[in-house]
Amino acid sequence: MKPTHALEVERLSLQRGGRTVISSVSFDLDRGERIAIVGPNGAGKTTLMRALAGLEPGYSGSVRVDGAEVRGLSPRQVSKQVGLVPQRMPHLPPFTVEEFLNVSGSTRLAEAYGLVDGLEQRLLPQLSGGELQRVLIVGAIVQGASILLLDEPTASLDPVGRRLVEDLLGRCHAELGLSCVMVTHDISLAVRNSGRMIIMAGGAVTWSGPVQDPALPERLEEGYGCRFLRVEHELFMSPLVVPA
Repeated sequence: MKPTHALEVERLSLQRGGRTVISSVSFDLDRGERIAIVGPNGAGKTTLMRALAGLEPGYSGSVRVDGAEVRGLSPRQVSKQVGLVPQRMPHLPPFTVEEFLNVSGSTRLAEAYGLVDGLEQRLLPQLSGGELQRVLIVGAIVQGASILLLDEPTASLDPVGRRLVEDLLGRCHAELGLSCVMVTHDISLAVRNSGRMIIMAGGAVTWSGPVQDPALPERLEEGYGCRFLRVEHELFMSPLVVPA
């Protein structure tokens, strides 16, 4: 029988050069759940994502995927369960999207082509920022990943690109039932696309709770050091949470 949680993180800590980068972080990710991790620069968010993907094996504590400790899995085994999508990909091979997806894996290819919406014959270096981010997300899916780790998926994208990526994330959840951990500075994006938020500062979790918690603006203020407001508007299904 499969474990209850898709991902279990218990007292995860990591040091570099004698400095603590991550300090005793614990949380669980249920199957199909979406969690947003937010916090100021230097909070340890990206390092945490790398540890969850098996790229930081020097941690103490535990990271388990489907009940298996990540340190005990090969990189190939991890990639078939966890797909890390970085903020940027500096060196793009001159592949078409179709070639890239075929190289990335063989799982859910038919569904993957539907998710890239006619981009199959476009070359990766010719894609816009939003198009490329969508392709990288779908590339993680065809590896077989049931958990997506997204590091700033909408950073540096224009409004159209952000909307395309956000729509894709909604489809990944609704149509494929994927679990997702997303690091972002876009608090309203986090509120719209996650059920739970984790706030980090100084390498540690300072708060964790539902994105609809009335205390969220105050907890964000504690983490970032600036004021936040919850804004309700009839055009939006969920509230906006913005710095004041």
